[in-house]
Formats: sequence, C-alpha cells, structure tokens
Amino acid sequence: MTDGRTKLICTIGPATEDRADELVAAGMDIARLNFSHGTAAGRIDIAQRVRAAGRNGHVALLADLPGPKIRLGALAAETVTLETGASFSLRPTDDAPGDADGAHVSYPRLAIDITAGDRILLADGAVELRVTSITDEVRTDVVRGGVIRSHAGVSVPSDRVSEPALTPADRAAVPEALALGADYIAQSFVRRAADVIQLRELLGPDGPPIVAKIETRAA
Repeated sequence: MTDGRTKLICTIGPATEDRADELVAAGMDIARLNFSHGTAAGRIDIAQRVRAAGRNGHVALLADLPGPKIRLGALAAETVTLETGASFSLRPTDDAPGDADGAHVSYPRLAIDITAGDRILLADGAVELRVTSITDEVRTDVVRGGVIRSHAGVSVPSDRVSEPALTPADRAAVPEALALGADYIAQSFVRRAADVIQLRELLGPDGPPIVAKIETRAA
C-alpha cells in the first residue's frame, strides 16, 4: 500500500497463527487479537509469532476488547429458522436451550432497559424483531425472518443499554494487553466520549492509543 495512512489489519486466531509469515509478506500492518475468544496463553503465543514474523519490519499489535456484547444463549438445534410474522421471546432469566419460540439472552437487564416498539436485531442484522410486550421476558414479533445460531449477536437500541461500555471483562483484559505490548487498544461499542475517557484513565496517559469502534447509532 502506498498511502501511509492506510493500514491493513488482520485478525489472528487459531486458524491463522501458523501463517503469520505469509500475512506479513502479504502486507499486514497490524495484527488484531480478539479478546472475546481464546485464552491468555493462546494470545501470548500469537503475539510472539507475530513479533517474530515481523522482525524485519514492525507489525503492530491491536488488542480488541470484548465490550458489552449481547448474545443469544445456546439453541437446542444447530440452526433455528424464525419465520416472518411469528412470535419470539428473549429470556434473560431462563437459560434453557432455545428454539423457534424463544431463547436465553445474555443481558440480565434487557426486560428493564427495553420498551415496547423497540427494534432488536439478531445475527448481525439478518433477523429483525419488534418488541410487543415485556414481563420477565421480552416478547417480540419477527419483522424479518431468517436463520439464527447459538450465541448469535443481539443488537438493541444503544441508548437503552445501561451496562457500562467498559465491562469487568474489559478491565481484566487491559493488564494482559499491556503485558503483551499491544500498540493499540480497540474499544468495542463506544457510545460517547466519556467511554473513551474512562478507558484512557485506566490505561494511563502513557498507554497505547485507543481505537474507538463506532458500532451503534448513539456513537
């Protein structure tokens, strides 16, 4: 790449860690370590491989913090098809395997934060739900049907979510990221400037630069 402001970021995980040399040769500028998955030992190994592969030219490490990601629970089948016009329940307090009628959701305050009429997206926006009623679970109508899988992502209106942008998992990940020598820290689901300021205070003034990921309307 000829534009010095353009960077090629590659996510490095178990499937690609043995190909670090190839990725560096192909022009990788930054290796992304996903802190939502894997183990600390695995990330140390990946970081060492990347540093070794980039010894003749600096390859930066980007530690991507998990953030307040909301997910469905496990489903009884590998895939479940939600039909347009059907009803579907999101159940914060019931972690039984889900089906076409409903599923567990990982956000305990969902029934408190959400309101009737709100739109909820599943599976990276492939499925759209509309909230119809709320008790200890959230009842919805399926506006746009599709296929969901266990632990699919759940997107709710960001201004409704009361969970802090910097979660306990993020706070636990920061010391590990610093110990790895991360050149950048990516903060997920940033909603406001105060979220970034909070992370900067945790990293300290001399900590690595923060990459604020813009993933919500509120941002």
